[in-house]
Amino acid sequence: MMAMIIALASFLWASCKNNPDTTGDHLPPKLMQKVLMDVSLAEAYSATVKDSLHKGGSKNIDSLTVYYRDIFAHYHISEDQFKESLDWYKSHPAEMDTMYNSLMPVINKLQAIIPAPAIKPPLPDNARPMGLPTGR
Repeated sequence: MMAMIIALASFLWASCKNNPDTTGDHLPPKLMQKVLMDVSLAEAYSATVKDSLHKGGSKNIDSLTVYYRDIFAHYHISEDQFKESLDWYKSHPAEMDTMYNSLMPVINKLQAIIPAPAIKPPLPDNARPMGLPTGR
């Protein structure tokens, strides 16, 4: 868990940019890649953090809202700019594919650094403990 936080922080630090350029009605591909990577990491992290309200791997919307706000502030963009850019890229699938394809090496590198959490498979019904014997 700590490794994931450190990796996220180092990625945010390395991708710091003070004045993002916008190209008309959407963010440029390099900036959009960074924002999408951070948003994806935030989404994944919000689903892995377990607390008393989010035990089953559901997204913690409260923390996700804070992550989004911090990501947008970091890149000096608004939520509306992000949504408009995302809509633009969705309507231009070739640019979207190019952008995501260039993200794959970064994602693969992060997956190599951050081990996947160990998931315990559920026990079959006949292997579950039945409780203490009653003594009869």
